[in-house]
Amino acid sequence: MTEKLTMKKLSDELEQLRSQMQELEARLRHHFESKLESALAAAKSATQPQPASKAVPQTSIDAEQRQHLITVEAYLIAERRGFEGSDPSQDWAEAEKLVDYRLMQSSEPMHLATRAPKAGKKTTHTVKKPAISKKAAAKTSSSVKS
Repeated sequence: MTEKLTMKKLSDELEQLRSQMQELEARLRHHFESKLESALAAAKSATQPQPASKAVPQTSIDAEQRQHLITVEAYLIAERRGFEGSDPSQDWAEAEKLVDYRLMQSSEPMHLATRAPKAGKKTTHTVKKPAISKKAAAKTSSSVKS
């Protein structure tokens, strides 16, 4: 008798779990569809050309995100040298240069894509790499020789 009650109880619990799972799947599907719709709308509006008077220059990231990238890069620079022998402010300065260089590279194609080259004119683009300290250059060249 207790076995039948246990089976009945388990069966009821299983049914409750199935209905909860169906409800969660429906909510998730709705959430996914709404996010997808908003992403598609944003992509569609981003691909539509804006009038020249209302064109807004595109910015890559805000100051807080840039600060975070610099923090991570400075840590990685210190980690690569084993956290020995350099000044943290030098690591920070090098990280700033690297992050700014990467941001400049990533934002440049957006600006190039919006401008059409003049007819019959060949375009070339050069990008300066950030200067690295003499110690970092010496360390890099010595590690390559090893």
